Amino acid sequence: MGRRLALVSVLVLLGACGSDNRQPVDVTIDTFNVALAGAFIPYEAERRQPVADAIATMDSDIVCLEEVWTQADKELIRDAAAPRFPHVVLFQNDLDTVVDDPTDQMGNIPPAAVTVPCPDIEVGNGATVTDQMNAAVDCVVENCSTIPGSDEGRTTSAGCAGSACVGAVAPLLFGDAQQQRCYACVVTQLPTSQLKDIRASCPEVVNQDLAFGGQNGVMILSRYPLTNAVDWVLPGTWNRRVIVRATAELPNGAKLDVYCNHLTPIFDDFTFPYTGQYGDGNTGAAGWEAEQLLQAQKLIDYVERTSGSTPAVILGDFNAGRADESAGIVAEGQPTLDLLESVFPAATAASYAPLCTFCESNPISGATSSVWIDHILLYGLESSTVQSTARTFDENVVPVGEGELVPLSDHYGLRSVIRVP
Repeated sequence: MGRRLALVSVLVLLGACGSDNRQPVDVTIDTFNVALAGAFIPYEAERRQPVADAIATMDSDIVCLEEVWTQADKELIRDAAAPRFPHVVLFQNDLDTVVDDPTDQMGNIPPAAVTVPCPDIEVGNGATVTDQMNAAVDCVVENCSTIPGSDEGRTTSAGCAGSACVGAVAPLLFGDAQQQRCYACVVTQLPTSQLKDIRASCPEVVNQDLAFGGQNGVMILSRYPLTNAVDWVLPGTWNRRVIVRATAELPNGAKLDVYCNHLTPIFDDFTFPYTGQYGDGNTGAAGWEAEQLLQAQKLIDYVERTSGSTPAVILGDFNAGRADESAGIVAEGQPTLDLLESVFPAATAASYAPLCTFCESNPISGATSSVWIDHILLYGLESSTVQSTARTFDENVVPVGEGELVPLSDHYGLRSVIRVP
């Protein structure tokens, strides 16, 4: 891996030598998971406009945003930030969006689903999977509907549904693979769908397996012109996972490729069974981890194939990080970060003291431990080019009740200033 990075660095330097001795430029790079995820994250309605306003005033050059899951929120942020960031890359996906590289760990393409998630087939005691789904939705209607007692409403919060309806979903959650797929269909629709639409789609739509209608959650904002914009779709379970790529044209004439990402999380709670086809034969947390590692390897291959001798930043919420006992940070998905950093050096200043980005102390995270899972990585640039690093958006600024303030998101952001030749 070291020889490969050295070769890329030599190619970049050779390119710089032939560019009329241009002067390096410092580029401020940010990543921020804004947690606009419907009922999955608390206080979305209160946070939405403050998030857009804060992004619009960022003193940054290039920003990668994650968990902007709806087109309406992408457009809200784009329009609010236009005076500061006139160049934006965003893409709209749906349930029918094709995965660009659907191969699994063995290089095979798993067969597409041919049955609906919640079929009308009997699973015991005269009940069908559809019956069990309806019982689960009935519980949410009764206890957690924004229109009490009506399936015309939406889920008030994932926390309410989780606490009130564990018993109602148990037949699906602890059932066979088909029942767990139905459970996944219900859970992924909860954050934004009307409850009646869950009843209608999970027994009828074969590929109704992704949250937010199959939309991705990432976008790039830039002060500098962006070209070569691409939406490269990864395999992903429960949520659409993509790499949004673009080339920034810097003031000194250099080009910098930007790869904005949000990899699959590793769920270790029994209420998040792995129901995908990319778990390398594993279930539970091991399945989620295998999918995340596969995405990381595909990301490495994609960057090397597309950027060549052009330097790049690879950034986003990787749901992966190492432990740092002195900072109270625990490891999560460490094999993924080890794999990525074996090719892409961390864009972290040597003087930066590690801080969590998804933290137990954040009042809306619901975390039981603190992790550093949001990162900025480099390709074709040395770590010595990083001038500074800082955690961002870590203050409680959004009013949500009488005298109560919360942060903009359940994540804090990360910023690095990188000197690009």
